[in-house]
Amino acid sequence: MYIGIDLDYERAMVSLFHAGMREPETIAVHPGTDSYTIPTAVYRGTNGKYYYGEEAEKRQDRTDGAYFENLYEEALAPENTVYRNILVQFLKRLVRFRERYESGKDRELYLAIAVPKVDESVLSLFSYVRTELGIDPEQFQLMDYGESFFALAYSQDRSVWLHDTALFDCDGREIRMRVLHTDAQGKVRRVTSENYAWKIPHLTWEKLEDRDAFFVKTLQEAFAKRAVSGVYLIGEGFEGDWMQESLRMLGQHRRVFKGDNLFTSGACLAGYRNVNTQGWHFYYDCAYKLKGEIRLKIVQNGQNGELILTGLGENYFAPTKTYYLLLDGDPLLEVSVRTRGKETAQEFSFPLDY
Repeated sequence: MYIGIDLDYERAMVSLFHAGMREPETIAVHPGTDSYTIPTAVYRGTNGKYYYGEEAEKRQDRTDGAYFENLYEEALAPENTVYRNILVQFLKRLVRFRERYESGKDRELYLAIAVPKVDESVLSLFSYVRTELGIDPEQFQLMDYGESFFALAYSQDRSVWLHDTALFDCDGREIRMRVLHTDAQGKVRRVTSENYAWKIPHLTWEKLEDRDAFFVKTLQEAFAKRAVSGVYLIGEGFEGDWMQESLRMLGQHRRVFKGDNLFTSGACLAGYRNVNTQGWHFYYDCAYKLKGEIRLKIVQNGQNGELILTGLGENYFAPTKTYYLLLDGDPLLEVSVRTRGKETAQEFSFPLDY
């Protein structure tokens, strides 16, 4: 069972996926409703009982307990151990959403979390969180929103990623665009992303026709020098029935999707692709991805071969593998380092002293 969590600074969202499902299912906060976002808030009563999300917000003014909000943002400070532990309790609650499915209770768990960005403070926090959740490194994946978007978009029909794929995110103050681009060559194709932003002028978002006109202008600038085959729209700014001319422009030979569960669904699919690599011919390249491979020369079953110690496109903070090797003959380790874009590999030899 792949659990994908979109963890933003103020809210979270959860999706579930397993082999056999057509696509991830985003979980409603209350069964039978269309409410999916969960405020990152916890209320801890003096009796030790915890309340989460909206239930916590309802109790924030009470004096018989403690109220914690913006859990993720607060927990990023290493010294804020109280918020770190409360965040662990919050994530434990989200993981328990799998219990709504009988098939989810007995399946092995893989947890994938998407956050706005990945840096050293984020890595430090989730190293602690994963340990406290009791999840093995091989069953846990951390990514930024760009990688989550990549996993979702490139799991779709080829018509979505035939050319560039764009994601527009609007909060009413700014329109942000992330564009995915694929290298045309290679058996395993490299996907990169670029980010752009347009500030929305004051009062432009007040009138519906002004919104539409501004977004049309934004799309014209965004698509001026590129072919785009797939477009995703997320964010509160795109709510309501105001897109008229902009939808007509978007619909010109493009696949268009709208919804706020993109990153949680993408996290599920990223976890699935990380485990099930057969038939997956892409890798996402960003600042925290390895730019090459390290291979160890070995002899296996009498044949010369290589053991890939680190792979192209892997997260540099991914769990390291452990191998047990039987030395025979010369006490020497021979390693080759292959860097993307270079035709020849670098060869290194490391003598071993008994």
